[in-house]
Parts: sequence; structure tokens; C-alpha cells
Amino acid sequence: MDKKNQFIQFGLEMLGYQSKQDLIENLFIKSIYDTYNRVDKNIGLENDIRDRFICDFYHNSTLLKGLINKNILFVNWERWVFKNEVDLGRTDLSFAMSGIEFIIECKRLKNSSPKYISDGLSRFINMNYSKNEPYAGMIGFIIEGNIKSICSSLMEKCKQENFIESEFTRSKVDGFETSFNTSHKREGADEINIYHLFLEFNME
Repeated sequence: MDKKNQFIQFGLEMLGYQSKQDLIENLFIKSIYDTYNRVDKNIGLENDIRDRFICDFYHNSTLLKGLINKNILFVNWERWVFKNEVDLGRTDLSFAMSGIEFIIECKRLKNSSPKYISDGLSRFINMNYSKNEPYAGMIGFIIEGNIKSICSSLMEKCKQENFIESEFTRSKVDGFETSFNTSHKREGADEINIYHLFLEFNME
């Protein structure tokens, strides 16, 4: 293990986590679900819905608030990143600690829109985002339509995009029915493992 990974592993163990995957599933994703149970479920614009999560992370989340206040964890939104040597892009949401960044793309959905792939998943496969990270996430804010049907349809579409079947893709986030995992080949880099989460925001 090189010095960078030794440093990352030391930090993870100090926080009580065994790996990046353990941290993501048992801190970041668990915090998203915890916050979802508290926030307003009314229909809103994509950034408005995302901002409800951010506000809760900072002020109400028992899992995240202390880490944020101690500058151990940084929750970022609308962060500019270089997609290549010239072009910039803005990530919707990310959790960052020393040596680790978990970027999440958010999409407001009424159906299984192809934009979930073209304006979301493809950004990870093409290494516009998370170039040096093995994990990333996507959240679908369902404002209309059947959430189970949308989740199932998008899973099939994601499997057409450089998909690799693995132990990760056969697993699922505990306690979250409308979710799935995918892994994808990337040219000149390790595969990217994506957590896909779907949450309803359709109250009038």
C-alpha cells in the first residue's frame, strides 16, 4: 500500500470505518436517507430540493453535523471542477475528506428520462467527474410517476453503458428498495462504481 492509501486508511480507521465503501454506505448514504425522513417532500426545482438536504446536513444531521463543524468533513455544492484541460463543470453535491471525495449528481425526474444517462451517468463514465475516485452517486428526485417503475427502467438503461457485472452490482443499499448499484468501464482508468438512489418529492 502506497503512502497516500496508508494515509486514507488511517483516517478511515480513526473514524471507525474499514474502507471507502464502508464510509460511503454507512455515513454518507445513511445520512442522505436519515435527512430524507425529515425534509419537506413538496415538489421543487432540482437545486431547491438538493438545498433542503444541505441545510439539514449542517443543522440537524446527528451523523454529519459534528464532523462538519470540526472541519473533518466538507459538504460541497455547485463546486467547479475541471472536466478536462479546458472545460469546467459544476458538481451538484459532494462529501469530501482528506484523500476522499464522493460526488453525487442529482436529477429531477418525471419518468426514465435519457438525460439521466446523458447529463448524469455519462459524466462519471467519461471522467468529467470522479476521475480519481472508485465511487460516485446519483440521486433521482421523483416529482411525478411511479418510483419503482422509473427505478427499474433506468437500471436497464444504465446497464447498456459500459456495464460490468460485479459483487458491487449484485449488492444493494440496506433498507432502500428504490435503489441499485452499477459499475462501468472507463478508458484508461479503473471502473467507476455508482450508487443510484431514488426519492419521492411529489407532494403538492
